[in-house]
Amino acid sequence: MKRLAISKKTKAILGGIAFPIVLTGLWQLFIFAGFSSARFLPPPFKVFQKFVILFSDPAYSQHIAVSLQRVMIGFFIGTLAGFLFGLLMGLSKTAEKIFAPFFHAVRQVPMIGWIPLIIMWFGMNELPRVLIISVAAFYPITLNTFSGVRNVPREYLELASVYGFKGLTLIKKIIIPAALPSIATGISLGLAMSWSVLMVAEIFIQTAFGVGTQIQKGRDRFDIALVIAGIITVGVLGYAMTVLVQKIVQAVERGRVISTEK
Repeated sequence: MKRLAISKKTKAILGGIAFPIVLTGLWQLFIFAGFSSARFLPPPFKVFQKFVILFSDPAYSQHIAVSLQRVMIGFFIGTLAGFLFGLLMGLSKTAEKIFAPFFHAVRQVPMIGWIPLIIMWFGMNELPRVLIISVAAFYPITLNTFSGVRNVPREYLELASVYGFKGLTLIKKIIIPAALPSIATGISLGLAMSWSVLMVAEIFIQTAFGVGTQIQKGRDRFDIALVIAGIITVGVLGYAMTVLVQKIVQAVERGRVISTEK
């Protein structure tokens, strides 16, 4: 049984590696066949060379560090605000009636649509960049927290009333643990949205540092290899952080289950 589990894990890893390799091969074949000029689509080895140049330069590490810091601050603010707001609407139907229509209307506006107003209010500094990332994380976390709280099984609430759980005790011991899977989904989606708008925040609200700044520089210089390298950097970092968050949430969930069993 253990050997079978290892085999499945190995197959999953190989499957994940195989697709990028095949895609790179098709990319090279596409250029070799003359379907595109290297000026508009550089071959894979050119992009690899650009990666080597970028990561050998300490300045690029600073660009990555600034982007990571920017996303984590915005994501933390959006997560906290979204969790509290979703919890409020999930616990109170009055709060839902008051806030939900406005919330659902506002979240239909694309993030890029808020940029001119945010710049006019806060200027071209760090605050609007973090604010855009926070709002992007806020929406999915609010929705999933609200959904998780509202879908707590009635049996749990009835059992809580038998034990006399009320107020904060009820929220802490019953509602939040029961809603945790939905909240975890919202956190994962919120992080993905934060990374999605990172480029918007760094390109449209110009900054001296950030991976988005490097992508903008590549566009201005028509350095497509730099643009592709920047996009891949953002994708890999985003994926790594999403996996990390999922692992943390799974660990918390396992701890909750063990605690419940005890």
